[in-house]
Amino acid sequence: MVLFMQADTSFWDSLVFDGIDEVDVEAVTAAFGTVEVVARGRVAGAACPDCGRFSDRVHDRYQRRLKDLPLVDQGFVIRLTVRRFICGSADCRRRTFAEPFSRLAAPHARFTTRLNHALERVGLALAGRAGARLAAQLGFGAGRMTLLRRVMALPDPRFSTPRVLNRGRLRDPPRPDLLHRLDQRRRPPRGRCTPDT
Repeated sequence: MVLFMQADTSFWDSLVFDGIDEVDVEAVTAAFGTVEVVARGRVAGAACPDCGRFSDRVHDRYQRRLKDLPLVDQGFVIRLTVRRFICGSADCRRRTFAEPFSRLAAPHARFTTRLNHALERVGLALAGRAGARLAAQLGFGAGRMTLLRRVMALPDPRFSTPRVLNRGRLRDPPRPDLLHRLDQRRRPPRGRCTPDT
């Protein structure tokens, strides 16, 4: 059974494309436990990523299928029509370039940015098989290796200067100028006899 839903732009903009200005919803269908939104770019043209020159000459169109977070226990897919523009600059190496949807998904990605962040969090919490079981329960449908790849792609966390543990209390690390003074106090003065001579 296939249901065609009303493509109420304000409803779907607030639900799916919150904060993403560059997408227009054309149609919405629900079939076999999956809601599919057909969308296209709204902007007239785009700037070339290499030379920065604006172009509105369309070379071609292609479809991207992006998996998104589930919607009320149903899979959610965005079928996005992406335009390829012709770069008008004669000096530019790139002849054509794709319309960017940076807030919605990374280039060549099959998951939306929101789903990718959710998979990263599940992967960091559980990883492997346990994470895949939780992802299946949440309706993400990602395998264990997908979760591990997401975790491995994350940047390493930045750590601040470690604090020194001294007699059960945390203290700031000693300053180099204080260490020099402490070292001077421990050494015997020059020219004087030490007790063991």
